Amino acid sequence: MSRKISRLGRAAAAGSAAVALAFTLSACSDDGGGKDDKSSSGEQGGSDSSDSSDSSDEQGKQPEQADDSKVIATLNGQAGMAFDVTSATRDSSGFVTVNGVLKNTSDSGFRHTSSWAGGDLELQKADGGGSLGAATLVDKKDNKRYYTLRDTEDAPLTTTGISSVDAGEKLRVFIQFPAPPKKSTEMDLQIPTFQSASLALTDS
Repeated sequence: MSRKISRLGRAAAAGSAAVALAFTLSACSDDGGGKDDKSSSGEQGGSDSSDSSDSSDEQGKQPEQADDSKVIATLNGQAGMAFDVTSATRDSSGFVTVNGVLKNTSDSGFRHTSSWAGGDLELQKADGGGSLGAATLVDKKDNKRYYTLRDTEDAPLTTTGISSVDAGEKLRVFIQFPAPPKKSTEMDLQIPTFQSASLALTDS
């Protein structure tokens, strides 16, 4: 099964980084697996990546893969799907990179991946059949939700081409978000159809 890494290099070549939006949550206590209606998410908060245009070269680099044996959190999903998070790192360029392993622990292939990319069919096509573009980080203390970064062509900065996951298959994946303020050291990772999990952020 072919897998593609998100077109990070294209964002760097364009000479500008993705615009990151952090929206105020209307109800942070909702653990609905990352599902969120942006139209009802409340007043727009300040972006934490306003200087990202000065660091497009950093954004264009493929994130380093973490040690798969060091699982810091697990999100359990439908039909035996699980996401083991191996790192959640905030860097000096204003990004948080979440690395992990997406795995199918069942005896049957999983084909219902479209919700992981979000509801926009055109974006799903651009993602090559599926991605983790609908993932969000939630800061419950500051009532902020951080969406997956996107490049200048609106492609999510995450692993793409996830149209299915075979029985027993394990996929290394990553997702990039705008970084919250330094005072925020714990975030909830939410992905549609998965249970949310708290992540402790580390600084690179």
